[in-house]
Amino acid sequence: MELTVDTMQMGDATRIRLGGEMDLATSGLVHDAVIAALASEAVRDVILDVADLTFIDSTGMGTLVACQRAVAVRGGALRLENLAPVVRRQLFAAGLLGLLGAGTEDQAAASN
Repeated sequence: MELTVDTMQMGDATRIRLGGEMDLATSGLVHDAVIAALASEAVRDVILDVADLTFIDSTGMGTLVACQRAVAVRGGALRLENLAPVVRRQLFAAGLLGLLGAGTEDQAAASN
C-alpha cells in the first residue's frame, strides 16, 4: 500500500495529513514533507493528522522521532492528531505518545 501526504499551511503551523502505510519504503516521504515545511521561516509547529494511517512500523516510528527533533530544533512542536486505534496502540507500546504530542487522553485510550 502507498502513503499519501497532503500538506496545508495554517499560519505558523503546517498540517500534514497522512494516509496508508508508513514503513521503510514510505517514511522518507513524511520526513521530506516535515523538512520542506520547516524551510519556511513562517512555520514553527507541525501537526501530523494520522486519521487515515493504517500501519506504522519501527522505521516509521523512528522517522516520527527524527521529525519531532527537527521541529524542536526550530523551537516548535510536533503534534499527532486523530490517531487511529492501531497506530495509537503501536506508539503507546513504544512509549512515544508523550514525545510526539499525543495527550494523556490518547494514552489512556491506548491502554484499553
